[in-house]
Amino acid sequence: MNKTRGLTYGILAGFIYGFTPILGKLTYLEGSNPISLTFYRNFLSIPFFFVMLKYNKISLRIDKKQSKKFAILGFLASMTALSLYGSYNYISVGMSTTIHYIYPVLVTAACILIFKDKISRDKVVSLILSTIGITLFFEGSINMTGIIMAFLSGVLFAGYLLFMDKSELNTIFPFIITFYTAIFSSVYLLIFGIISKGLVFKMTFTGWFYTILVAVFVSFLANTFVALGVKYVGPTVTSIVGMLEPITSIVMGILFLDEPVTIRNILACFLILLGVLIVTLAKEKNGGETPSCHAER
Repeated sequence: MNKTRGLTYGILAGFIYGFTPILGKLTYLEGSNPISLTFYRNFLSIPFFFVMLKYNKISLRIDKKQSKKFAILGFLASMTALSLYGSYNYISVGMSTTIHYIYPVLVTAACILIFKDKISRDKVVSLILSTIGITLFFEGSINMTGIIMAFLSGVLFAGYLLFMDKSELNTIFPFIITFYTAIFSSVYLLIFGIISKGLVFKMTFTGWFYTILVAVFVSFLANTFVALGVKYVGPTVTSIVGMLEPITSIVMGILFLDEPVTIRNILACFLILLGVLIVTLAKEKNGGETPSCHAER
């Protein structure tokens, strides 16, 4: 029963992560932009986490050292979302999500190059497949700016996971992490948005509705489902089921945004996801030597 419940939570999280980029891109048509979407997604989620933490009588107190770590984590999280949402202006949400989803492979590569983890055959194969997949996206008709931004979001999120693991913040209650990350992200994005004059306060009713949905679905519901999925079936199964995310983005983009799809792009997505699957299973086989391939976003 618990396994079925865990799989259900994992599937729901992957589906939510997959279809909310469609809502995000639709907000751009209603007066929003990547800076505004990223800011409001974080800012509007704060009350939900505050109420939930208070309801469960969880202390919000952190020390000075932890606050500095959260400041760094918040910066990485905000830049991750900003890069990913910015890529929607140039390439399809399905392609953006798939390229971003390479972050587990990037974490593995960083652990090999920086932290001197052992190089296994599984890791080498996953790195090769994912690299070939990314390379297949490079063709004349594809906007390079979008690809670079989506890839940068994966790099930044890999950095987010590595920093959370090495700074030992991952020992803190998960929603405390999400709560303070959202606060610091909101501060950074507010300052950046005001200075760049990119933060908008006027949108259509539909734009605000989509923005609130993104905040509630991603920052609150999906992150909660991920935590529950890990609780019942573990991080590896949750990560594998989470591959529904880029698949959902691709299908939804085709259905609701009339985004183009080619055999070349499908092959690229398949190779990237296969690489992620291999490195995820390898991590489980080797006792979880790298940071988990999932996290609150």
